[in-house]
Amino acid sequence: MTLLPRLLLLAALALGAAPAHAATPYVPASMIDVAALLPPPPDAAATAVEIAAVRALQAQTSEARKAQALVDADESVDVMFAGALGGKVTLATLPATSTLFSRVGASEGATTKAAKALFARVRPWIATADVHVYTKPSKTPSYPSGHTTRVTLAAIVLTAMVPERAPAIWARAADYAQSRVIGGMHYPSDIEAGWRTGTAVAALLLQQPDFKADFAVARDELRTALGLPARP
Repeated sequence: MTLLPRLLLLAALALGAAPAHAATPYVPASMIDVAALLPPPPDAAATAVEIAAVRALQAQTSEARKAQALVDADESVDVMFAGALGGKVTLATLPATSTLFSRVGASEGATTKAAKALFARVRPWIATADVHVYTKPSKTPSYPSGHTTRVTLAAIVLTAMVPERAPAIWARAADYAQSRVIGGMHYPSDIEAGWRTGTAVAALLLQQPDFKADFAVARDELRTALGLPARP
């Protein structure tokens, strides 16, 4: 099987999977006002420049990379950080780690919803036919990028668990976020807003007692699975 069909198959399997139940966020919507944290999205003139940038990026992107953008529509931690841990472990098979990141992801969903609704920015592929769709299409508001918020938040947590893999984790997080622009779902400024939002949510998340307790167990579980020494 060639690369493109393989990636498309993985995407179909990933996108077809549904979570058994909703996780409880460590950081609920009441804890942070993301809309107050962010500046308004760029105006019409700046947005037109961003649309041109999206089109230029799409034009120079390979078919294999476009297929990866489809895979990256999945927000599971294993897809977000594919290869960043050296391919040694599937995080979804580690119960404490999986539960931790489910609640981390739920924190993103809880905190970005209100900001998206307030700013109501139309996605590039809806704003103009000049932008193509290379991923699972979404019609919800685009600012800030939820995928980028989630991968930023998760990268901060994962780096704290496995600091030895920090460069690979952050390289993959940036690549994952770029998939949202390649796929036609986001403007570059949506991505920037997602980085900012994820960092702000992480600052709160790291202070929560229930997160700290879950983190200690998940960190030890993951480090053992990776064959790494325990952290103090």
